[in-house]
Amino acid sequence: MPIKTIKQKIEDKIREVLNGNVLNSALDLINYFNDIKMTPQWSATNVWKVSYKTFSVCFIRLYGCADYRNLKAGSWHIVPFIGEYESSALSGELKEIVWKNKVTCRGCGKCALELKSVFGKTFDYACEKSIVFTNPDTMSLECVKKLIELRINDIKEGNAKKHKYIPVKDR
Repeated sequence: MPIKTIKQKIEDKIREVLNGNVLNSALDLINYFNDIKMTPQWSATNVWKVSYKTFSVCFIRLYGCADYRNLKAGSWHIVPFIGEYESSALSGELKEIVWKNKVTCRGCGKCALELKSVFGKTFDYACEKSIVFTNPDTMSLECVKKLIELRINDIKEGNAKKHKYIPVKDR
C-alpha cells in the first residue's frame, strides 16, 4: 500500500527548510498572502499553488520538491504567472529585476502559454511561468508582490488567460 503524502502547512515547512534572511523573506510573502486573503494550497511535495477565482497566480517551491527544479538545500523560489503586460506596467527598476529573473527551462517543452514579450523585452522564448525568483531579496520580493497585483487585477478585469497545462505527449 502506498504511503500517503502529508500535506503540511506552508508556514511549517518554510520554518523547517529555510533559515535566516531566506526564511524571513519567505514568511514575509506568506504574510502578504494572508493580508490579501489568499492561502497557498498544497500542490505536491514542497510545492504550493496560489489561485484567485480559479486562475493560477503563482507557485511556491521549497528545497525538497522535484529534483529538476534545481533548488539547493535551504532555498526556495516563487514563480508568478505573468501575462502580456505593457512595458509601462512596471517601473524601470522592477522591469530590470524581472528580466534578470527570466529563465528558460532546460529542454523547454513549452508547457505553458507563450508570451510575445516580457514587459516590452523580447526573448527567444518566454511563457507565463518564465520568471523565477530564487531566494528573493527585499527588492525582488516587492517586485513579486507587484506582479501578483498585476495578475489579480488582470483576473478581476477579465483580461487574464487561463493557464492550460500542455501534456508532454502533446508538446
